[in-house]
This record gives sequence, structure tokens and C-alpha cells, in this order.
Amino acid sequence: MKMQALGESSGVAVDCDSDCAQLILVQKNLRNLPPENIKRHASYVELLDLSYNRIKDLSWLAEFEQLRHLVLDNNHLHEAQLRTLTQPLPQLEVLMLNKNEFSDLHTTMQLIRRLFPNLEYLSLHGNPICPDGLELQPFSTYLQYDYLYYSNYIAQSLKKLKFLDHGPVQRIYSYESFSSKNYGKGGARLVHTTSL
Repeated sequence: MKMQALGESSGVAVDCDSDCAQLILVQKNLRNLPPENIKRHASYVELLDLSYNRIKDLSWLAEFEQLRHLVLDNNHLHEAQLRTLTQPLPQLEVLMLNKNEFSDLHTTMQLIRRLFPNLEYLSLHGNPICPDGLELQPFSTYLQYDYLYYSNYIAQSLKKLKFLDHGPVQRIYSYESFSSKNYGKGGARLVHTTSL
């Protein structure tokens, strides 16, 4: 991977490889992507990794028309930051949002479905909406049906999704036994359906 230093005004060194179209800006203390980075890289970047930053505004993502993979782990993101992206990214296939602050499953899925309609892989480990037990807390209250409810709700919301968190999407819904507690406002309509 080539190392490319950007303009003095940005003050950000970027790991960038134009051969495989990656832009890596991990742990740069960024709130937004500097305009010079957007101008220089938006036309060809397919993978953008902004993990371990403090991103607050995503409106500039619309400039990345070739973007297929987006990694935003550990940014303290919540639903309000997704709302700053007003234009959908239909080309995006992989979205990593691990260890953020998404707390309303219904709202988060509405936003993701609208903004990333062709998503095939989504990971939300370590968010309040993901009952995955990965925080490794002693005496965890995590129960298998909590994750089943969460994963079925997401699978129903994102029809093209193939992988969620740590495994393939299972599209077998049997919601009558799932409690809707702790899964955000609005509540899901309980539905019986099966698809492969």
C-alpha cells in the first residue's frame, strides 16, 4: 500500500492505494472528511475506512460514486449522523458500523434502507441495538431470542442483505414469541413468512 501525504492545509496523512482504490483514515481525530481529500479521492475510491474518528457529518459521502465498502467503526455515531447523508448510495455493498451508538432499531433500519438500498453486508456489533453479547459483560442478560428478533427484523428490512454481523442472513420469521421490548420506537409488525 502506498503512503500519500495530502496538502498541508488538511494536515492528514492518508494511506491510499489507487491500484485497489482504498482510502484509509483510521485514528485521525476527524469530524468531517477534509475537502481536499474528497476532491482528490472521491472519483475512484471503492473502500473508505474512517474507523476510530469522531465523524459528525456524512453529507460528503455522496461525492464517492464508486464507493462499495464503508467502514465507520468506533465513531460514536447515532441516527442523527445518518440523517446528514441526504442522497442515497445505491452502489454501497458493505457497511461496517461496529461500536457506535445506534439505539433505535426501527429508525436505524429506515435510514439504512433508504440510504443504502443494495447493501449486502452489514455489521452493527457493539451498538445498543445489537444484542450480540460481544461486550463480554459478566452475567450478561443476552438471550438467543433477542438476537433472533434483531436479525429477523433487519433481514426483513433489507431484502438484499446476505450477511449480518458474524454470519449469513437467515430469512425465517416466526415473530409471535419475540418481545418487542428494547428494540426502539414504532415497533415492528409481527409477520409470519419464510424465504430463502
